Amino acid sequence: MLTALGEFVQAQGILVNVVSMDDDCTVEVVTADERRRCGLRRLYVGGFIACETARGVAVKLGIRTRQMGKLLDYLNIKVRNCGLGCFN
Repeated sequence: MLTALGEFVQAQGILVNVVSMDDDCTVEVVTADERRRCGLRRLYVGGFIACETARGVAVKLGIRTRQMGKLLDYLNIKVRNCGLGCFN
């Protein structure tokens, strides 16, 4: 998954470093066996995230919200509690 994620962010022009798990990771991407709530420090593949939290992760990673949306789509993470009412 690490290699595929690295290739995706590079192809999309998302300027983040995809590294293996260690203490220097700012946002961890985790494969989960059930749909889980994502937070500022951890994104669960196939999980869900609040709109406000997704914006916070984008700020933390230093990427635009549009790029964050592409990353969430790639990781199959659903947006909930959208500030604009677009996603429920």
